[in-house]
Amino acid sequence: MVQITPTRLAQVPLLPEIERSAGKAFLTIPELAWIVNDEVMSVAEHQRFVGLGTAWVACVENGDVGFVCAERFGADLHVWELAVHSDAQGQGIGAALMRRVIAEAAGLGVAFVTLTTFRGVAFNAPFYARMGFEYLELDGADAQSVRLREVLEAEAAHGLPAQSRCAMRLGV
Repeated sequence: MVQITPTRLAQVPLLPEIERSAGKAFLTIPELAWIVNDEVMSVAEHQRFVGLGTAWVACVENGDVGFVCAERFGADLHVWELAVHSDAQGQGIGAALMRRVIAEAAGLGVAFVTLTTFRGVAFNAPFYARMGFEYLELDGADAQSVRLREVLEAEAAHGLPAQSRCAMRLGV
């Protein structure tokens, strides 16, 4: 059974390895296989999310196997990273982490949970769509569209293929 709890500082040093392991899923997609060797969130970044109170970890009897980090922007709670160790993928842990984020967002009184992800990768946008997230057209001048366009532009500058990325949101 998976237990989702707020991330404690003592757990933070283990989280980059979970993200590295999670990246192995991209080895099945030749044009994205490079992600397995890409940078992961630093310990300092994880500590910042713990300080914000918007970081959760998934634990099973063998230990910590996944995490999610988010940040509040006005009426949105934005998910920056969701990762599940390769040994624990396909067991509903990612969905359990997202359900916790959605419940926490409702408790914070935000209107939306937002994220950016790969449009055509089964364990990315289609996964979130099954959870009720909708694809966004970011052609507006509203704060949410501007912020998410900036996130996508920063991801493209980092090397993520812009044509493969999308923004999504779920009303809370």
